[in-house]
Amino acid sequence: MTLTAYLNEMKALLKDKLPQLEASLKEPATPAQLMQTEARLGVPFPQELRELYLLHNGEDNLGPGLFFGLRFLSLDELVSEWSTWAGLEREYGEQGNHYSVPLGWIKERYINRGWLPLSEDGGGNHLGIDMDPDTGGSKGQVINFGRDEETKYVISRSLTDVLRFMRDTVKEGNYSVFEEDEEWTGWAYGAESGGHFLDKIRSLQLPLFTAIERSAPASDELQWAEQALDEKWRQLIAAKSKSFEIFTQAKQLYLIREELTDITPLQYCTELRELSLSVNGIYDLSPLRSCQQLKVLYAGGNPVTDLTPLQALPHLQQLFLTGTGVQDIASLAALPKLKELDLENTPVTDFSPLGNSKSLRSLTVSISTPGQLHVLSRLNRLRKLEVISSGREMAADIQAAVYALGELRKLKELCLKGLTLSDVEFLKGCTSLERLELKDTVVADLSALAKLPVLQELELSGSDQVGQLEDIAASSSLRKFTGSFAQFDLMKDKFSQPVDFSTLIGETTEEQEEIWHSYIR
Repeated sequence: MTLTAYLNEMKALLKDKLPQLEASLKEPATPAQLMQTEARLGVPFPQELRELYLLHNGEDNLGPGLFFGLRFLSLDELVSEWSTWAGLEREYGEQGNHYSVPLGWIKERYINRGWLPLSEDGGGNHLGIDMDPDTGGSKGQVINFGRDEETKYVISRSLTDVLRFMRDTVKEGNYSVFEEDEEWTGWAYGAESGGHFLDKIRSLQLPLFTAIERSAPASDELQWAEQALDEKWRQLIAAKSKSFEIFTQAKQLYLIREELTDITPLQYCTELRELSLSVNGIYDLSPLRSCQQLKVLYAGGNPVTDLTPLQALPHLQQLFLTGTGVQDIASLAALPKLKELDLENTPVTDFSPLGNSKSLRSLTVSISTPGQLHVLSRLNRLRKLEVISSGREMAADIQAAVYALGELRKLKELCLKGLTLSDVEFLKGCTSLERLELKDTVVADLSALAKLPVLQELELSGSDQVGQLEDIAASSSLRKFTGSFAQFDLMKDKFSQPVDFSTLIGETTEEQEEIWHSYIR
């Protein structure tokens, strides 16, 4: 059957129980309108999307929401929503953590102008058509995306399959109709009224009508594993999921401060994309070898020392090891997609293995000797670096060593914490630097910052002992300044261009608050 046939049958089935649906659907779009829309987006529509719009050009604002409560957008509304997202893509496209289910079918981004919003929920979330899929996906697949949609699912390979699923659901009676304020009638997927369809899709077998081979353990293996669980894990799984089987299908798990020492049950969680094990008593990460899809791992605050099990995780991109016992990071060089690494407050002294990583872009380290800065200066692919001094005893030797960081010409963000410097002349070599943060750092002369060509943001957190601060007013690129009230008061009228002073750090008196509020209004 065609998309048209499924939609018409569904409308006929709902004629008595939800007449508002057909009444809210607009007149067909014209071929000329479709061509104009495709030209505005620069993307040709899949044939079935054209077919849908040639039936109805969206839905009235007070319609019940064609897609189980999600309102069907007109072509003009589609373009408007798409334009809003496209305008934010450059700045926010890769912000946050995002996950594709199945793995490798949807590009794991926050924004992608190749996603066409087909419907909306009124809160910035959409059912959409993916015209820029990842390597495993296909053009025209139907996905969820938006402000709250961190995990993105391929709902179906085609829009026709979505209409087929909706028709089947209506035939089975697995939906609910409800009224709000006696003026608006809505409907939802499932027997219970209300609920967000984009939440409910997570319990469906996706993609619809498509058999996907999963790497999940066999049912008999899961039964055996469940019987072997100790009481602590039984209680923990009961709190996180309805059953052990559902627990093993989780995409994200947060097991923070659970007093865990043994994580053996996690070897059955083969679909995990994000895992937090922060602040437990874990020594052995070996069970994670089975978590082949893992993208983000928080392991900070554990006595773990051996990272070799992580070599089995080809998709790992973010790794947080703050406060662990890790000393040897050689095994991390083998991770092909590792982008972000946090080694704060670890006994790691040799950062040279990271020079073999072609993907690493963000690094946080604690240093104990000035010589470590020379090693860091050779990580020329870095875009973000945080350097934390483990003691003031380095003060005498740090100035000469810190000049090495000027070799990081692609660096865009730099944070220095706990250092004592005579000047920041070394930053002249960091010609791509856009953001500088100084935490609890002493600098006798900051004037060199005025010469950085693209510096946009300066934050001084607990760094009250900085000299020549007024000289940075000569910077023509700075757009945001964050510091104490005294620093704000000194700098607020010094710049020739508008500068954002909307954030203060530290305590203020009522009088100071009044002065600051008056300025930023």
